[in-house]
Amino acid sequence: MIRYSSLLLVGLLTSSFTLAASLNTAHPKWIAKESWVSKLPPQAKKRLLGLSYIPKGHLDFESANLKSDLPAVVDWRNKNGVNWLGPVMNQGDCGSCVAFSTIATLEARTTIASGVPWLRPSFSPQQIFSCGGGSCSSGWTPDGSTAFLQNTGATDEACMPYLSGSTGTNTSCSAKCGDANQRATRIVSTTSPSTGDGNIEAVKAALQNGPLITTMTVYDDFLTYSSGVYTHTTGDMGGGHAISLVGYDSNQRAWLIRNSWGPEWGDQGFAWVSWDDISGVGAETWAMEVASNSNYLTVSAPADKEYISGQYTFVAKNTAKAAADTKIHLKDDDGNELAVYPNGTAIDTTKLPEGRYQVFAESASAAAQSQVREFYIQNNTPKMSIEFAGVSGMSFSKLHDRAVFVINTSSAGVPMQHMLFQLIDSNGKVAFAKSNNYVLPRVKMGWWTTEVPNGDYTVQYTGSTIYQGKTYTVSADPVPVTIYNKP
Repeated sequence: MIRYSSLLLVGLLTSSFTLAASLNTAHPKWIAKESWVSKLPPQAKKRLLGLSYIPKGHLDFESANLKSDLPAVVDWRNKNGVNWLGPVMNQGDCGSCVAFSTIATLEARTTIASGVPWLRPSFSPQQIFSCGGGSCSSGWTPDGSTAFLQNTGATDEACMPYLSGSTGTNTSCSAKCGDANQRATRIVSTTSPSTGDGNIEAVKAALQNGPLITTMTVYDDFLTYSSGVYTHTTGDMGGGHAISLVGYDSNQRAWLIRNSWGPEWGDQGFAWVSWDDISGVGAETWAMEVASNSNYLTVSAPADKEYISGQYTFVAKNTAKAAADTKIHLKDDDGNELAVYPNGTAIDTTKLPEGRYQVFAESASAAAQSQVREFYIQNNTPKMSIEFAGVSGMSFSKLHDRAVFVINTSSAGVPMQHMLFQLIDSNGKVAFAKSNNYVLPRVKMGWWTTEVPNGDYTVQYTGSTIYQGKTYTVSADPVPVTIYNKP
């Protein structure tokens, strides 16, 4: 499941893009292709590069006289047959790359420290970004994000979902849940394996213990990366960017990075970047130490944001044999505790009101507590409505640059599970689509009209919910629009 997808999933790409084609004849080691990122106008591209400075430095001090005893290849997507990474995320229209690279690294390091791949923690990039000093327009720094993790910590995603990517605006720190501090995870310490003039072997050694935060200078051609080992070929410098460094390949002399532009970009959200490239990947890095425990606990059912109905069994996983006393705590949307169940208890959800709930597991004998998850109880056939309008001053007859819609939804008992935006061309074909798996009663959605050719289209919003195996849908009245961007 792709997290933090609040109106972020990009859809169908239709127009031609000559840079990708020309790049594929200019170099032999990597493949370029048109991407949703490469099609953005300059101001939107800069919003994706949220490092508040241009990184300097290049890792070119290899230990040539020392024979390395490190593995030739490390890839935390497949380390000892296990994928230790969480899902690829999408920062959307906000300069929050530092927060996303930090959270991606924290989640991986937490899972690695536990030794149990099923732990799968989910932390909130919105909370560390909004409360730590980040800004959609000016970005942030890894020094700031790692200091925040050490001093305050990151709370779970259920406490503060990511919204800035769809609105393009900052979200107030006050939007976090009331017990965010109690639910926060702090790191023990942070170190810098490289600071702009380190050596490759030091970074490789640090990667043995887990992913790192790193930075890079992004050039225009990087936006078109699809596969292979990237080296800068052509195009202007766009700005500074933060990513998670998740591996290397000594045979290819390349770093493996995990980006925050969604799985539609690059190689399912990842990229190989040459050690010798001027972008500076690995030149400055941040490692974090996460406290390891003897006992780990997580709620495996319900899954995060799952919709349940009827008879349902609550299940928690743990690593402690002595955790026979594991209990599952059920709270309402306001955080009030409703019940405590022994692990494996089946409950009749029809005895509870429909709505959003929170759940976590606890074991006194194992001294362990899980992260809080959110889920929904739905006991009736969905009754939904959806409508939308443009923001004040926006003309449907001449859309250009960034269009912003305000969507109002209603759904009795529980929110819709899914919302789909579609732009349909004059031939009835879907020219562009965005999907949202976190639906609020009122939300803004922005998108760049430059992703499709000028012309006449129809905008359509559809909401849906699955109940007892059947999908129920509702659609807003379609609105004709004309897209006109200056050549």
